[in-house]
Amino acid sequence: MSDYKQDFDQFTRRVLEDAKSKMRIAVVHSGDKTKPGTVVNEIANTRFWKSYKFVAEDISSSLKRAGFKHVEVMKEGIHLIKRLTEFEADLVWANSGGVQGRASICHLPAMLELAGIDYIGHDPANSLLLDQKHIFKWALKAKGIKTPSFFVWPAKSPRFTERGNKKFYRNFGTFEGPFIVKPTSGRASQNVEYVENVKNLGMVIEAVNKETQSDVLIERFLNGREFTVSIMPSIVCQNGKFVNHNNPFCFSRIERILSKNEKIFTSMDVKPITAERAKLLDFEDSELILKLDALATQVFTEFNLETLVRVDFRVDMDSELNILEVNPKPDLKRPLNDTFSLSSLGLEAEQMTYDDLILSILSTKITFGKFSLE
Repeated sequence: MSDYKQDFDQFTRRVLEDAKSKMRIAVVHSGDKTKPGTVVNEIANTRFWKSYKFVAEDISSSLKRAGFKHVEVMKEGIHLIKRLTEFEADLVWANSGGVQGRASICHLPAMLELAGIDYIGHDPANSLLLDQKHIFKWALKAKGIKTPSFFVWPAKSPRFTERGNKKFYRNFGTFEGPFIVKPTSGRASQNVEYVENVKNLGMVIEAVNKETQSDVLIERFLNGREFTVSIMPSIVCQNGKFVNHNNPFCFSRIERILSKNEKIFTSMDVKPITAERAKLLDFEDSELILKLDALATQVFTEFNLETLVRVDFRVDMDSELNILEVNPKPDLKRPLNDTFSLSSLGLEAEQMTYDDLILSILSTKITFGKFSLE
């Protein structure tokens, strides 16, 4: 190991060792609006809700195994700031998709910004940008990054009809299908529908709009191979050593394997992700890996992202990679037996464990972040 690498590893370890006894970390998951004391009044969710409590507990357990003495799991809700104040939290690990309402994924970081409590997660603007798929796709187009053609049908518009529809023809021309219809904000392929031809679009758009009470995104279906890449900041714990790669770190480059009649990759909420459903790319795919990494890195740097995301791709009829979306909150559930999250599948190939991944994410914040311990 070079002197620089050894010095960096030792420096990072000293910072972490000092933090283990002093830092008070709250891992926050989504509160349940139906439980007393979570909200004032219940309103609709435009984003499909999930508690993420089990993942928060996995993150908390990992931090405790690393030696952090003061770690507590909390739920997002109207009393969170009071709880954080009583706990004297130094840092929040934001592991929530929101409780209810519109743009719910940015409510927690906005609340923490208001309170002046540091956190691991995207800032409110990037949380909104990444979660609102249509806004992100507009930003991709502005930057010249390929994404499938699309348009948005507002929730309060009359029922969509293709005849004489200027918005449709402006984006699709004479293309008549197939299409993907999905909420502008969502997770885990929930309420995502495959539509064979334009004649059925109106009915499906109306159904998704009714279910989500939000705007609907209609995009061109690409029938090529599907890939995903996880990417995070440069500080990584590998093979027991902390390394600064000086550029965003790409890992878990995976081809998602679709079954014969599967048009959309089935959510892990419905069907566990196993080796049969996700293939880790290897040295035989080196040219493809370079292209995936370059696009993922371009997104990570141009959008000023600060923590782990997962970039999803599909290949179009011209054999070119298109970005479908960027998942702002990849599942960080600890691998169990033969099931795992997409971001954890490739850890072994990088000489990393699940605990290494959690420690890497934390070390980025406390080594180069604005956090400091008195």
